[in-house]
Amino acid sequence: MRFSDLYFRFFVFALVIISATNAGAQENPPIPITVEVNTSQFLNFGSFTAGPGVGTVTVDHSGVRTPTGDVVLLNMGESPSAALFDVTANPGTIIQINAPTNITLTGSNGGEIYLDINSFSTGNPFITSANPPSTNAVFVGGTLNIPANAVNLSGRYSGTFTLTFNHQ
Repeated sequence: MRFSDLYFRFFVFALVIISATNAGAQENPPIPITVEVNTSQFLNFGSFTAGPGVGTVTVDHSGVRTPTGDVVLLNMGESPSAALFDVTANPGTIIQINAPTNITLTGSNGGEIYLDINSFSTGNPFITSANPPSTNAVFVGGTLNIPANAVNLSGRYSGTFTLTFNHQ
C-alpha cells in the first residue's frame, strides 16, 4: 500500500467523522407544527340603547366598554366581556390572526347592526410562549356599528365570526 493511498483513506475517514458529528449536533425542529384553538368565552357588548343618530359600542380586549355617538350604555342584563380563545401551540410559534370586518348581526326584531373585530390582547401577530398542554390566552374585542334611524333596532343580537389563526 502506498503512502498516498493510506493518506487518502485517512482523509476520507476523518471527513466522514466530522460530517457525522456536525449533523448530529443540530436540533430537530418541532415538526409538525400544530395549532389548536378553543373558544372559552364569547364577545358580549352588554345592554345599551341607541338614539336616531349613528354610534358605536366598543369592547376592547380587556373587556372595557365605551360608546360613541348616539349610544347610551345600560348597566343591566349580561356584563360585557371580550372573547377568549385558548391557543395551544409549540412555544415560539408565530401566529397571525386574520379577522373579518363588517359582520352582520341580526336582531330578534329583524334589525341589523355590524361588528368589526379590532382588538387583540396578544398583539397581532404574536409569538406563543406556553408549553402544551398549557394554553396561550388570546382576548379579542370588537366594535358594534349602529346605523342611524335603524328600523326595529331593539332586541337581542347574535351572529358568528370566524378568526383564522395562521402559524409560521
